[in-house]
Amino acid sequence: MRKKPVCIYVDDSNIYIGAQTIAGKNHEDTHAMRLAFDHFLFLITAGTMTFDELVWGGSMPPETEAVWESIRKQGIEPELIQRQSIEGEFNTVDQAIQLMMYRHMRKHRDSPGTIVLCTGDGAGYQHEKGFLYDITGFIEDGWDIVLYSWDIICHKQLKAFAREHGQYIKLEDHYASITFIKHGRHASPVKIKKPRTGKKLNSDMPGGE
Repeated sequence: MRKKPVCIYVDDSNIYIGAQTIAGKNHEDTHAMRLAFDHFLFLITAGTMTFDELVWGGSMPPETEAVWESIRKQGIEPELIQRQSIEGEFNTVDQAIQLMMYRHMRKHRDSPGTIVLCTGDGAGYQHEKGFLYDITGFIEDGWDIVLYSWDIICHKQLKAFAREHGQYIKLEDHYASITFIKHGRHASPVKIKKPRTGKKLNSDMPGGE
């Protein structure tokens, strides 16, 4: 039986903006708030650190290189789309992520699996654009969807669609474990409920920053 792939897509700027919003509400320094990349990856892989495709669109500070290198050692080449590198067929980071989604759906068309989408951006559906429009088609083609987003900024229709057709996981429940404050609070351990299957990576629980 053919293994069903797990494909991960992260809209970093959207995730970061939501985290900054929550930091402000928690009276933390929004400028010193950082995303704990290893913890975040542990969360969105449901604690398995397993997947088949990874596209990360947005900023990538130097400390993330160790995370990418650990992924490469397992035979998976992450697609890292930085804003300053967008050109040619890519007009925006979102469009670059969406293009990779279509390419992966074609690559795995004989064995639809799970799309793990990390964003709250659902705009553009009425114009046949955007993440919501794209995943609607992918669901029709047999894919499952798991959406990770900050509830406070998540597009209502995107959230409703994920709840109806897959899983919606609000990141507010994991704020303390996927963020840290530079020269301040460390990221706490990640609490996981449901594992998923895919290509195996190092499954050790990541430490705090």
